[in-house]
Amino acid sequence: MRIVYHSMKKKANEGTAVPTAHGAFTRGLTGMTGANLITKALGYARDALMVAFFGGGALADAYYAAFRLVNVFRRTVGEGALNAVFIPLLEKEKAKPAPAAAVFFSSAWTVIFSLSALIGLAGIIFRRQMVTLAAWGFKGEPGQLELTALLAAVLMPHLLFVNVAALFTAALNSARRFFLPALAPAAFSVTVIALLLSFHSGFFAGLDGRGKIILLAAAASASGLLQALALLPALRKEGFALNFSNPLRNLSAAPALLAAAPAALTLAQDQVSMLINTAYASFLPAGSVTAIYNSARLVQFPVSLFAAAAAAVSLPELSARTAAKDIEGFKRHLKPALVSSWLIMLPAALGIAATALPVCRALFEHGRFSQEQSLLTSRALFWLALGLPAYGFNKVSASALYALGRQKEPLIIISSQLALNAALCLPLMRAMGAGGLMLATSISSWAAALAFLAALKKHSGFSPFSDLPLFRPALSALLAAGTALALRRLFTSSGPLAVTAAAVPGAVLVYFLSLRGLGVEERKLITGGKF
Repeated sequence: MRIVYHSMKKKANEGTAVPTAHGAFTRGLTGMTGANLITKALGYARDALMVAFFGGGALADAYYAAFRLVNVFRRTVGEGALNAVFIPLLEKEKAKPAPAAAVFFSSAWTVIFSLSALIGLAGIIFRRQMVTLAAWGFKGEPGQLELTALLAAVLMPHLLFVNVAALFTAALNSARRFFLPALAPAAFSVTVIALLLSFHSGFFAGLDGRGKIILLAAAASASGLLQALALLPALRKEGFALNFSNPLRNLSAAPALLAAAPAALTLAQDQVSMLINTAYASFLPAGSVTAIYNSARLVQFPVSLFAAAAAAVSLPELSARTAAKDIEGFKRHLKPALVSSWLIMLPAALGIAATALPVCRALFEHGRFSQEQSLLTSRALFWLALGLPAYGFNKVSASALYALGRQKEPLIIISSQLALNAALCLPLMRAMGAGGLMLATSISSWAAALAFLAALKKHSGFSPFSDLPLFRPALSALLAAGTALALRRLFTSSGPLAVTAAAVPGAVLVYFLSLRGLGVEERKLITGGKF
């Protein structure tokens, strides 16, 4: 079986190592970011149509609470978490004779498929118990808990399909193929958008709101199968086959993957944090769960577009350098991932905070979504955005530590972060409502970032304070945020769409011009070297 593996050239340890490493990283990041941009744009179109059709009330709250619960399982077993766990293991197998990697993949496929199917089945059987724990406050609303439990059961097959697709993605990323795996999740948005447009066109008119939200959950669940099927031809082209391993003869990946289960949980920390927030928000007025979901979706845009992409693109090379015991090469490949995350997350945090209300109004205030719901969402978004730089740093740092074979530290750090988040939620919720829940997440994320900083320095010698450009980009971000505020005030009378259309591109332009003016050469990592 042919297993494609693109190793770095021998010049990686010579004088041209930095440009080579940065060039390969930039090419991978550009492809993955382009695909993520398409996926996220479709995702926001989906969310805008969703709230326009169903509003921000009880039906939407039930759907988003159920989806958040499924998302935790999805992100724990699959997606970015599986990438970080599976790729280092596969890289080690690639160093062995060719059959080893093929056998290992078949074993991993058997483990992931079986585990996901069992979790999905358990989720259907114990749907009410899980929803009760995740949204306890719904018990006080007649029928709300029952509807949320039903939606969770309908969504559970999505877990199997998406986790299988996540394994395919990890194998393709290991082969340095990033564009198609990053584009495949768009199947979810396309499916949901198509159904919402059919509702708008008069199809399924015999269904009431409850029936339509259940049908929407079924379509969302089925979209995972489309995602997996879209990746299958590329997977086969790379030489991987979907052969189940006989558990009595060979299940080589099982011990390694199960031993790395805590790693998967820590890499799904953003979803676990939001699940904690959702549980608290279920006690708040109707619309709070939807506000939390939509604000988290907006913040996930730069995180997925750059931080998660940087982590995914750098992980294969970080793992390869660790396997070769090349710590200097490890640091060379870690730097562009952290630099690109910092250069995007910091201005995104300040820019989103400055334009939270007009952006929420422009994106969501249509159909049944009211101005009051936009205000609620913008308050949650403001406080959540302040943690963006920390989210990005944590995403890359966790993957880097796993590539180093350090599984204990991320588990301790993220577990402590989640505990701090849960402890802060109650007092901040009482004082600030949904916005307080988001502030709890931001504060706990910054605490985790400081811990990750110390762990990276200890195990690799990499120090952000000496190895990364921090202060000049911070000045550029402040100038960009000031521009966004000025344009927001200037165009306020023209409406939220005009404010967003002026403030967002204006702030981006000022940011990159100031980066260039201040001589921040690292900007070329995210511009492809063209500016």
